[in-house]
Amino acid sequence: MKKFIVMAMVCTVALLGAAEKNLLPPLTKMKVYGKKDANQSTIIQKDGQIDCQIANIKKGTTGIYTFLQFKEPLKGALTFGVESKGEKVTGNVAYNYGVYVDLTYVDGKKLYSQTVIFPAGTKDWSKKSKTIKLAKPVKSLSYFVLFRNVQGKASFKNPFLYNK
Repeated sequence: MKKFIVMAMVCTVALLGAAEKNLLPPLTKMKVYGKKDANQSTIIQKDGQIDCQIANIKKGTTGIYTFLQFKEPLKGALTFGVESKGEKVTGNVAYNYGVYVDLTYVDGKKLYSQTVIFPAGTKDWSKKSKTIKLAKPVKSLSYFVLFRNVQGKASFKNPFLYNK
């Protein structure tokens, strides 16, 4: 019986050790999106939290982004997302508050606007994600954490991208 329990524990640890690897680079390697001015700002905190603020509803974008090119094309499915909390967020949040991913397939065709959207208002931390089944192998993608064309403050942490 003890041998069975030990084997079960070893199998569990092996499975946990094979956990998915986040394909995103560290935040220090990501770029700030949008220009900093009196209306908008993005600050990457030392603890990995990203604070985005837009003072007035007008054309403006803030957030972070990265472009990834893969040595081996991605197949199967992609799961992406982030954690966020919002403070007094107003405006049209669709495509404007959350994660936005654009894919390029190995044949050069593109799939735009894969999104995870957070709600307007004041909300505590929540995690949102989306999984998309890949129709074809993916050679590259752009990953954006966006806060644009809205008003208020959004904080983000733990952005992720997994290939299953």
